Amino acid sequence: MSGSTGPQADATRHPREHLTVTPSPEAFRRARADGNERLRGSGSLFESFFALDGAAYAPGALPVSVKELLGLVVSVMKDCEECVYYHLERCDEERVARDQVLEALQIALIGGGSVTIPLLRRAVSYMEKLPNLGDGRA
Repeated sequence: MSGSTGPQADATRHPREHLTVTPSPEAFRRARADGNERLRGSGSLFESFFALDGAAYAPGALPVSVKELLGLVVSVMKDCEECVYYHLERCDEERVARDQVLEALQIALIGGGSVTIPLLRRAVSYMEKLPNLGDGRA
């Protein structure tokens, strides 16, 4: 049976293409904000956690930029793609140098091993879409 709908509709797409496609920063920000609002309306514990998270990343003995790099490494190690994008966004906002972010990602690779490479590929692709971390190829 042939047709233009269903799983066979786009035979030109690679079956694993979704594994390598990164969202645009704008799409990621919208989805994150929408999801956070839904969580905030679902119970006070969510709001408490958001406050704790905000306090952990506030300026202190460590500069915010260093805390964001640490958060990035932890996010890779925990295999949290959304967290990686978030910390890349924050590194971009804090104007962390691209070389510093890449070194932090290398530390994550050493700590997490080769299993982190797929996420690291998406992280570098996402970086290219950010104004300060991009390498001009976006």
